Amino acid sequence: MSLHAILAERENRWNLRQSLAARYRQAVLSLTLNIPGTNKNPDGAAEAFTRLHEFLYRAVRRQGGESSVTGSILRRGADGFCWITPVALDPLRLKAICVSVEEEHFLGRLADADVLDAQGRPVNRVHLGLPPRSCFLCDAPAARCRREGKHPPEQIGAYVNNLLNLAVHTPREEYSHV
Repeated sequence: MSLHAILAERENRWNLRQSLAARYRQAVLSLTLNIPGTNKNPDGAAEAFTRLHEFLYRAVRRQGGESSVTGSILRRGADGFCWITPVALDPLRLKAICVSVEEEHFLGRLADADVLDAQGRPVNRVHLGLPPRSCFLCDAPAARCRREGKHPPEQIGAYVNNLLNLAVHTPREEYSHV
């Protein structure tokens, strides 16, 4: 996929999230996969996304109730798989659920769960008093390693491919709880 197509998809997703926040007047959750490079749909991505989506969906409904998730949109495009949904939960509480999935699920490092508040403003880890996400390969902030090109792309790709293989080959019942 071309970088132009990926960036266009991200812009469309941002606009959709903004419109859902305005329409529903509540927090909006967006789940994508954190896959480096331009191939956002590699082997194993569908299984990894499905597992993370199901896990996060259950976690949100457990905290917010059966009717907390409305208007869900699932799609696959140039930027990979995506789930966007308005959620009737406090945005800080929702972000805390997302962070717990990103940190506790065996595929959580692949999860990119973003939250907007009802006014369409991003709710980040800093709002929870947490540090930024760490790099795939070291304890430094991921954004810094990416910006500085600290790790060879092949090493990062091997790490991500290992997680995608785990998604395909790990029995579902082993990782069905929060």
